[in-house]
Amino acid sequence: MAEQRLMSDVASSSNSSSTTSCKKYDVFLSFRGEDTRMNFTSHLYEALKHKKVETYIDYKLEKGDEISQGLIKAIEDSHVSIVIMSENYASSKWCLEELSKILECQKNQGQIVIPVFYNIDPSHVRKQSGSYEQAFVKHQEDLRCNKWRTALTEVANLSGWDSRNRTESKLLMDIVGDILRKLTARYPNQLKGLVGIEENYEQIESLLRIGSREVRILGIWGMGGIGKTTLATALYAQLSPEFEGGCFLTNVRENSSRPGGLEALHKKLYTELLGNESHCFDAPLLVPQFVMHRLGHKKVFIVLDDVSTCEQLEHLIKDYGLLGPGSRVIVTTRDQQIFRPNDEVYEVKKLSFDRSLELFSLTVFEENTPKQGHEDLSRKAVSYCKGIPLALKVLGASLRRRSKEAWESELRKLKKISNKEINNVLKLSYDGLDRSQKDIFLDIACFFKGKDRDWVTNILEACDFFPASGIEVLLDKALVTISGCSIEMHDLIQEMGREIVDQESIKEPGRRSRLWRPEEVHEGTEVVECITLDTCNLNRDLNLSSNCFTKMVNLRFLNIHCSFWSTRFHVYLPSGLESVSDKLRYFFWDGFCHESLPSNFHAEDLVELYMYGSKLKKLWDGVQNLVNLQKIYLGASRDLVEIPDLSKAKKLRSINLSQCESLRKLHTSISSLPKLTFLELSGCTGIENLNVHSKYLQRLHLEGCSSLKEFSVTSHEMTVLDLSYTAICALPSSIQFNRKLTQLWLKGCSNFGMLPNVSEPGLITAPDNFDCTQHNLSFLQSLPNIIGHLFCLKILDLSGTIVESLPESIKNLSMMTVLKLDDCRKLVSLSELPSSLNILTAYNSTSLETVFSQLLVFEHMLQSCTPCLSKQYYPKQFEGGCVVFPGDHIMMNQCGFHTVDSSITIPYLSLPELCGFICCVIVSEGSVEGHFSCSIYQDSKQVGMDEGKLLHTSLISDHVAFLFVETCDHLSEIPFKFEFNYGQKTEKVTIKECGVFPVYATESGLKLFELESVTQIFNESQSRAIGVGVRCSNAENGLESLVEVSNNESQLTEIGVDGSSNENGNENEWEELLHVITSSV
Repeated sequence: MAEQRLMSDVASSSNSSSTTSCKKYDVFLSFRGEDTRMNFTSHLYEALKHKKVETYIDYKLEKGDEISQGLIKAIEDSHVSIVIMSENYASSKWCLEELSKILECQKNQGQIVIPVFYNIDPSHVRKQSGSYEQAFVKHQEDLRCNKWRTALTEVANLSGWDSRNRTESKLLMDIVGDILRKLTARYPNQLKGLVGIEENYEQIESLLRIGSREVRILGIWGMGGIGKTTLATALYAQLSPEFEGGCFLTNVRENSSRPGGLEALHKKLYTELLGNESHCFDAPLLVPQFVMHRLGHKKVFIVLDDVSTCEQLEHLIKDYGLLGPGSRVIVTTRDQQIFRPNDEVYEVKKLSFDRSLELFSLTVFEENTPKQGHEDLSRKAVSYCKGIPLALKVLGASLRRRSKEAWESELRKLKKISNKEINNVLKLSYDGLDRSQKDIFLDIACFFKGKDRDWVTNILEACDFFPASGIEVLLDKALVTISGCSIEMHDLIQEMGREIVDQESIKEPGRRSRLWRPEEVHEGTEVVECITLDTCNLNRDLNLSSNCFTKMVNLRFLNIHCSFWSTRFHVYLPSGLESVSDKLRYFFWDGFCHESLPSNFHAEDLVELYMYGSKLKKLWDGVQNLVNLQKIYLGASRDLVEIPDLSKAKKLRSINLSQCESLRKLHTSISSLPKLTFLELSGCTGIENLNVHSKYLQRLHLEGCSSLKEFSVTSHEMTVLDLSYTAICALPSSIQFNRKLTQLWLKGCSNFGMLPNVSEPGLITAPDNFDCTQHNLSFLQSLPNIIGHLFCLKILDLSGTIVESLPESIKNLSMMTVLKLDDCRKLVSLSELPSSLNILTAYNSTSLETVFSQLLVFEHMLQSCTPCLSKQYYPKQFEGGCVVFPGDHIMMNQCGFHTVDSSITIPYLSLPELCGFICCVIVSEGSVEGHFSCSIYQDSKQVGMDEGKLLHTSLISDHVAFLFVETCDHLSEIPFKFEFNYGQKTEKVTIKECGVFPVYATESGLKLFELESVTQIFNESQSRAIGVGVRCSNAENGLESLVEVSNNESQLTEIGVDGSSNENGNENEWEELLHVITSSV
């Protein structure tokens, strides 16, 4: 398999393995044969051998004083030397020479040396006392004595093991564990060099929780070729030495499909975990209890690679709880459904483009980056692979050492023919699906990728494919993903699916079940089930014969559409259309060019009919048995003159007839449809009167029905009614009693005379009886005081009206969040505002009295905060809020800091009751789009931001914009910088003034700091300041600049009520205005 190629790369992945990986032995044993050969040393050797540690042991008896060249080579070829110091070790010159050579390799090669003091005091070795002293009496004439003494002293000073402190069995376990840890660290990290895997190691290791004594299973899940096996192989190589037993079962899916395959895998698993004792049983049900008991006392590491079914998993390991404490099981799979609800599952993600390019380059060029001259071609190849490691390596291997011309040819070929080796790996997941699941997969691959999940489910349900469960299976097998509400599929998986369809009939496209290429859709047989054609892909007009669909009697999905707003080429039926399949569930044809559907068309199975911009005059004659029809969309069918009898369409939920300008009336059957919730008639300029009495209708859109004068509607479920730009004079009385209406649009109704009478008895007994959250009443000259009874009103738009003032009752609208007063040129003053108000805009309402309006805004912002005083000062209901209206100067600077420049500096404020700031700026006339925001910075790092969302407008004069900014938790620690920004795409807009007004909390509510308090704080803390910068747009070069004023440049200028500089102004007048703010809450 191609995936196994990835496994084989693990062992050679590291660049730092030159000396480490070429050693022949892991461990060299140095010992005195007569002391330990037949006991401790033999036991240690077997324990290391059982752990698959390659160990050198010299079975020959020591002869002579010199060690052989073979023994020297064995020492040099080992990572670790274990020196077993026993009673008579020093009496052997052979052993002493071994030790000298071992210490030489430690110094020159970094070899690990571990002494074991077996039944001897380490101090005897270090000082050559006891039996070691007697041994050196015999060696005293040997010139090598000093070298040997030094060697013994050095080895005795190393960290080692003393047999006198523990049992021999415990000593063996400790030594073997120590060796495994040291060898694991010695060998190169198996994850290094595996592109895109190493960075996931910490996350995977945290899921395994190696230090925990619980038994844990970790699933590694993802699509084929994503690198699951590679990752599991690296983890096993890295972590298994820390366990008492281990087993890696590869290709469980493939091996279990063979006769007796599962039994063979089961036997191999238990044999590797427990040794040859397990050979006596063949099936899980016959596992001896004693064997399971032994396994329950053993800490093991198991990898089950490429498991495809729950049965395979249960057959191999029926109960994870029977494994020893601390055991770990890794299962790689393409099917997430095999896991239990509490199992940890790690999803392997595709590689980023940069990491993909790195892996591809390593495969092709054996370098981290593409070879010079191959950069563009490499990027094209990587783009094709879409982050799948297998695809990158397979494609890279096929391009290695080939000419640039061959590269170009291969990449062109991939656009038409997918790579067979990659497809074979991906197709394994498809092969495990049942028939209906395969149909769902192929439909998504050919037609539904990127489409809304609910819509796809509805269409597939009509085809009897059981999509609710089928799509879940595809998700579990990583064949599809869900992004938001859309069904998505990896490009290579989509290619694989389409290749499966192509293989149904290589030479004759008309004998394939699904067609999507423009050159293939016009001819088909009874095999064809689905057709989709994007007319934007046509390179010429396509003329279809009248009998083009006659043979396609099993056609259930027909979609001829334009993915963009317009197309150069179209599909025509010069001779009309004889017939289409009666099995159609989805009939979609943009610009259908015939006046009606075929007379022999039967729509019993039809679920959706979509013919935007068609030439239809009618759909059909008579009454169709539309038992499954749910949606009709005939928008912009400008020649449509009639709608047929739809009385049998009991499931019909949505009808869209927008811009059907020739339509004069609707069939009366529409009122009898029990499931109809949506009716769109916008732009039907021919309709003069309309009577709709549908019990469950929720949304009725009549915008632009300019001839509509008489209107009657009855529906207790109505939530949206759009009557904008109609000729109606009044609303029907039935609307007044509608308890669920949430949006009523009356914009441009020039004949309209009055609002619904909400003052009648019984209409205002509960807050939600008249829940109109969106009104557009631009035709009104005045707003009645009764508006205050619309307690659930959320958005009120009075833009463009000629109202002069607002009724006092508007303050009672406790759910209102948005009030728009733009271009109200006669509006003079505001009244008390609802505390819930979030956004207030009065763009270009040039008559608005600025001074009192600013005072009102300050009062409103303070009141909005009050309900939150107990715990949180910041007004959540004002989050994202902003207030804008005409004005050319900032009031209230007795309570704050103000400058006529584009930036400001204010003193450091260290008060626990400080809870925020009211910020405002003067914006010059010009075009504004975007928002008014204030970013808060600490040491050049943004730590907070508040933003007021605004709509596009053109300012004909200077305007004042207000925003409430929450205090930062760190404000009492160091100075902060406030940075203002107004608009995203501004032209000739500058910020002429700005002001910051600190807000603090008292027992009675929120207050603004008075000037005396702020000045005192300023004098006490001149060395610490909060910088406030305003970002302005430069219209000439399109750049933004930020200007900051230092402490020394800061000026506090008193502005009088008339906006002029007023050092000796009317103190009584200012105090009276100030009293409104500081005492009103």
